[in-house]
Amino acid sequence: MSLLEEDITSIALTERRSSLVRRPNQERGFPLQRNESETNSTIRRNSKDRVVEFEESTLIESGTYDLTNQQQRTEVLELTPNQTPTISRANSDANLVASSTGVEFSLPPVDGGFNAWMVLLGGFVIEGFVWGYTSSFSVYLQHYQKQPEFAGASVTELTIIGTLATGISYIGGFLVGLLGGRFTLKTMMYAGSVTMVIALVAASFATQVWHLILTQGFLFGLGGAFVYNSLCMFIPIYFFKYRGIASGFIYAGAGVFGLACPTLIDMSLKSIDWRWTLRIVALFVLVFCLGSSFVIRPRHSTDDARSYASLSRKDFAFIKNKRFLIMAGAVLFQGLGFFVPNLFIQPYAQWLGSSEQVSTIMLSILNAATIIGQLALGHVCDRYGYATSAVISSGIASLSVFLLWGFAGQSFGLLIAFAVIYGTFGSGFTSSFPSIVTDIAGTEYRKPILINGVFMLLRGIGNVVGNPIGSVILTSTSGAAGWADMSYFVGSTLIASAVCGAVIRFMPSRIA
Repeated sequence: MSLLEEDITSIALTERRSSLVRRPNQERGFPLQRNESETNSTIRRNSKDRVVEFEESTLIESGTYDLTNQQQRTEVLELTPNQTPTISRANSDANLVASSTGVEFSLPPVDGGFNAWMVLLGGFVIEGFVWGYTSSFSVYLQHYQKQPEFAGASVTELTIIGTLATGISYIGGFLVGLLGGRFTLKTMMYAGSVTMVIALVAASFATQVWHLILTQGFLFGLGGAFVYNSLCMFIPIYFFKYRGIASGFIYAGAGVFGLACPTLIDMSLKSIDWRWTLRIVALFVLVFCLGSSFVIRPRHSTDDARSYASLSRKDFAFIKNKRFLIMAGAVLFQGLGFFVPNLFIQPYAQWLGSSEQVSTIMLSILNAATIIGQLALGHVCDRYGYATSAVISSGIASLSVFLLWGFAGQSFGLLIAFAVIYGTFGSGFTSSFPSIVTDIAGTEYRKPILINGVFMLLRGIGNVVGNPIGSVILTSTSGAAGWADMSYFVGSTLIASAVCGAVIRFMPSRIA
């Protein structure tokens, strides 16, 4: 999906990254074609001894000015090389009129408007079901251990269910990136929502652990991957100035659902059986996830009429980008450690002597803290950049693991403090994802979904690998030593992620 379709994005990117190079229209795949007289006119400006060309067709495509307004056309085209073109919000909302056909086009505004609000609300709900619901799996874990059908299953086997549900949701993002040239984002969101429903209904008929691993784990995660990663591509399309805080609002859905789901699921499991609980959740997913997929609209026609383009080697040229490689390391290290406390905070609270009900509340506190973290670090990302946001997120989260989780055996209050601080700062890491992807992708219309897919793949690998490692560490050493060793593992991976973010923070902007 073309980032050139965002208003004023191309100008802001070239001001921030001198390495970005404009490409001809033929390589960018514009849906609207101009004749030679229209595309040859250019605007030049000089910025720190660099000359950057902005083609007239780019400004027309983004709705910057009206071809029928001759005065505006003359003012824009007669800028001297030392002048900088300015695009106002009023112009970004204006209709685009193609002089050659007389057909009127209108692009919805960025950072506001009905369609942008639908992306926020629909994304909030989807985020809640994909991540808030799955983050409450430890409630299912405690219940499954008491069921006669799974009496012979170990904790590690049951843990795989929740690990796959979250891990595949991330790893499947790479598959979404590969299929992005074949299917529209809306199509993949519909398919993902239906797959999640099928997975939960099928899981309700399970009689062995591997049935749950296949359905509630793998299949549910695959559906979540399609609906969630397709949703992520709408954020940079509809939000520019407030991209970070918009991402934080959407991702806060995981915290809101994560706050409510543990208690509601626990009540449902105790009042009715786990089979009907899964079926009821499936009904909610059908109504809300599929409904949200319907109300989210593409900002332009290219998502509705995407060409069946095949991938080439140059589409993956971003792999050589130094910023991409460093941030990929940050994403992988963060994924290795971040999910472990989410999965084991309930067993840890019970090991400290709390009741099952109190341990469930502890998980809700951890999830609730993510609401503040997503919004706050989203604002930090908008104000100070994604590298600063990543350093603050991983750095403070690692300190909370070493200083609070590691010593929580001495005081239950320390565990509560850990849940609040870790939930606030650890979760905010993902708020910077859209800004990271946009910065690395530049103006290449195919790159954002591919880069996002690779990041999700790495985060998913970290999740799938990190949780079993945490389980092995815990079971290999009994008592307090096992919990302490787990804290060393989690804290170390988060420090490594913070170091990668710091490298990006102080890297010269010309390096790419």
